Order: sequence, then C-alpha cells, then structure tokens
Amino acid sequence: MTKTLKLATVLFASLLIFGTSCNKYEDGPKLSLRTKKARMVNTWEVTEAKDGDSDITEFSEGATITLDKEGNYKTGGETKLGPVQETEGTWEFSSDKTRLILTEKGATLPEKWTITRLKNDELWLKKDQSNGTQASTKYKGLD
Repeated sequence: MTKTLKLATVLFASLLIFGTSCNKYEDGPKLSLRTKKARMVNTWEVTEAKDGDSDITEFSEGATITLDKEGNYKTGGETKLGPVQETEGTWEFSSDKTRLILTEKGATLPEKWTITRLKNDELWLKKDQSNGTQASTKYKGLD
C-alpha cells in the first residue's frame, strides 16, 4: 500500500509540474525532449509566406535558410523566380528564446523574428513591419 501511495504521489506531482507548464511558443509544441537550440539547428525550406494580407508563398517557396550549431546561417535555394541570393550571417535566440535574431554579415541592424512554433520539422516565424503590417513565414525542416 505504501509503494502505491508513493507512486500515486509522484504521478500527481508530475502532472502538476508538466500539466501546468507554460507554453513558450503560441503554436507549440507544449513539450519537447530536445533543446530549443537542437530543434533550431536545421536546414529550413519555406512552405508558406505572407506579407501583410498578401500571400507571397509562390515567390518564396523553395527558399532555404541553414542554421548551424555554431550560430551561423546561410540562405539559398530556388524559387519560381529563380535562385535565391545567398546571404550569410549569425543567428541567436533572444534571452527568453522567443525570438530568432538574424544578423547578416556587414549589416548593423539585425532582423528579429518572433518564433510561434518550433518543432524538429516545423518552424513558424512572424515579425511586425515598419508599415504596420506583419510578415510571417512557415518552414519545414530538411535535416
């Protein structure tokens, strides 16, 4: 009886800890066994892109960004309009790991994207633009 009570207590405590934990990203996942950095390091291919109310997927689909574990990134790929201009730079998380910060080589101001979903094979980003609209991009992982 005592072992059963201890097991029930441990299960109840686990439910309280994991069942009430905050979700870092608005579109999930709620729980992952991989670190955020391990999930972010990948080659990502655009599957959907919006600029304000305009769907620009057909012009962006096929573009890629590769994020490595050393904190470097490289863009490339091929869209319907042709090859994507390759760029390189560094990437990092914001201190609370809710934003992806991309700084292109030679640039002084980084691009800051809010992460709304980060799974092993899915990355969803959005950012507010200076014209008052919002851009969003969804990626699938290739690695």
